[in-house]
Amino acid sequence: MAQRIKGPDPGFAKLKNDLASGEIGTAYLFHGEESYLREYYLSQLREALVPAGFEEFNLHRLEGKGLTAQALTEAAEAMPMMAQRTMVQVVDWDLFKLAEDQRKLLIALLEDLPAYCCLVFVYEHLEYKPVKTYKKLCAALDKSVQAVKFEEQSQRELLKWVSKRFKAAGHTIDAETAEHLIFTCGSLMNGLIPEIGKIAA
Repeated sequence: MAQRIKGPDPGFAKLKNDLASGEIGTAYLFHGEESYLREYYLSQLREALVPAGFEEFNLHRLEGKGLTAQALTEAAEAMPMMAQRTMVQVVDWDLFKLAEDQRKLLIALLEDLPAYCCLVFVYEHLEYKPVKTYKKLCAALDKSVQAVKFEEQSQRELLKWVSKRFKAAGHTIDAETAEHLIFTCGSLMNGLIPEIGKIAA
């Protein structure tokens, strides 16, 4: 199977390093087509930041539809309870379709995010398309928010992952068969998971 060769997204590498070191930043922006990895790393952030049993106080999930910068600011500034930090997850909020007054409030928040808050913008169904004409917003995002693009993995990484999935199910798979599986079913992990499950069963 012909597979494009590219280096890993630097934002993705930085996120992995942040989690490994425990030095989690104050703001991230998750986007890209590989939804399995996006959900996996969201769960890793939640586990690292929000103690079990205190999600109601320290984990704030906000839908982008109808969200205002004022409501986001309130969530971001809410103090943590029985934890060092909070996590605010904002799903499908098109930052570049905000009215000017909302953009100004968002920029002000990004420039002064509380150290105890980890704000994560998640593009789940919407595509993340920065509009370069909004220079102040782009500058604030570049300065304060770590963008992480979850892309199709390289052939090498996918083969390792497929092998691990089969091993977890009590089976092994050789490289040639794994390559055929990826060629047949595509290279997105969420598409491969059910097929691996069927074969393992």
